[in-house]
Amino acid sequence: MKNRSLYQQLMCISLLWLLVACNAPNSELTPKLQHALLTEPQSELIAQGLARLMHSDAIAVDNDVFMQRSLLVTDAMEQRDGHGNPIMGKQLNRPDRFELLIKKNLCFLRHLDSKATEPLPNVKCKLNQ
Repeated sequence: MKNRSLYQQLMCISLLWLLVACNAPNSELTPKLQHALLTEPQSELIAQGLARLMHSDAIAVDNDVFMQRSLLVTDAMEQRDGHGNPIMGKQLNRPDRFELLIKKNLCFLRHLDSKATEPLPNVKCKLNQ
């Protein structure tokens, strides 16, 4: 009887320790991507990142892109026929939306519709608070 009581007490203590350990904050949790702003104008690097992300030619952006807001909305690309002429009535594309993100000290561009994400190792950004 005495051994059984000791066993039950040890099991209770073990379970309590396990519960406390599982609920303890972990300093090594994987940080998530958070909205960011550029620390200085870097429109050329952003344009290159957008082109890589969209598998397209360079996309012109304003010099102050991502300086005030973490979101960029681009005009919808015009659809063209085989001769390069715009197709009238076929402009059904929605504008593309991108966000600038940061994880640790690395900046990222994310296309909001596809969730495709491109790292920007040479871009300097900060958390958008």
